[in-house]
Amino acid sequence: MAACTNKPVTTVENIEESSEVAFEIAKNYFFKNDQQIPSSPKITTEEEFNKLFGMATVMGKDGKPTAIDFTKQFALAIVLPVTDTATEITPVKVEAKSDSLFYTYEAKTGEKQTYSIQPVSIIILDKQYEDNEIVLNEE
Repeated sequence: MAACTNKPVTTVENIEESSEVAFEIAKNYFFKNDQQIPSSPKITTEEEFNKLFGMATVMGKDGKPTAIDFTKQFALAIVLPVTDTATEITPVKVEAKSDSLFYTYEAKTGEKQTYSIQPVSIIILDKQYEDNEIVLNEE
C-alpha cells in the first residue's frame, strides 16, 4: 500500500521593496560654531534647526537660504568636524524600506587649505517619513 501526500510547500520570502524618496538640498546654511554636532541627523522643528544652523545669505539669484516648512517637511543634516581640508558632502539617494530611511551620501576630500571649514549638507524631506528610523550610508 502506497500513500501520497500532496502537502503544499510553503516558502517564506522576506523580500522588502525599497522605494526612492524625493528630497531637496537646502542651500546657504552654516553650522553654528557654538553647537555640538548632533548625534542624530534628523531635525523636525524650526526651533531645533535655528539653534544649530545660521543663514548664509549671499548676493545673486540663488543667494537666499532654501526655505524649510517644518509643518510639512523635516531635515536631515550631515555635519562633519572642523577641518582645513577641502571637503564636499554630496547627497546620493534616500530610500524608504519598511520603517527605515536609508540616506546615502558621499564625502569627498580635496586639497589642504589655509583656513578651516565645517562641512555641512542638509536635505529636506516630506514629513510623511519623519517617524522612520534614519540609517546613514557613506559611499
